[in-house]
Amino acid sequence: MCGTVEEGRYSPWTVADLTTAERALLTGVRQWFRAGTAGAMASMRIGLNVAGVPNTALLPLFALLGTFAVAGARRPEIRCPACSRISIDEAALLDSLAAVQSGDAEMAAQLFDRWLPPVALLMATDAMVELGGILDGARIFLPRRRVARLVTPANGPTMGDMAMAAE
Repeated sequence: MCGTVEEGRYSPWTVADLTTAERALLTGVRQWFRAGTAGAMASMRIGLNVAGVPNTALLPLFALLGTFAVAGARRPEIRCPACSRISIDEAALLDSLAAVQSGDAEMAAQLFDRWLPPVALLMATDAMVELGGILDGARIFLPRRRVARLVTPANGPTMGDMAMAAE
């Protein structure tokens, strides 16, 4: 295992299934959750540059991730940078950004709603819109993986049940 304390639930996707830009963003998110902005900035910048993501994407990405530091925010399950599996929460983060890029900011907000209080949710949505615009300008388009189908209400079937049904 990769050393992550919580096992959590995995999405049906692995890091190998992701596009280069998705891998760079996911690795950056994982690094940020491990080391914070100052500790992850240099490696995030390098990883994003290799994927063709402009440096201007760092500010809205940090703003987006910073919303998880506010009081009342629930931390999504983020795996370690070396883990080859993707948690359902990580897949939801990537899908929310893809949703914004495809003009579905409401779906992105719904995916983030389970983690963030209302004011932080507004800030996160604004940051996602800005980040999506920067990616669009660089002609980097993230694919929709439709994570929403894996996220269920507390009384519904489990995410694992739905993932298995989708295969």
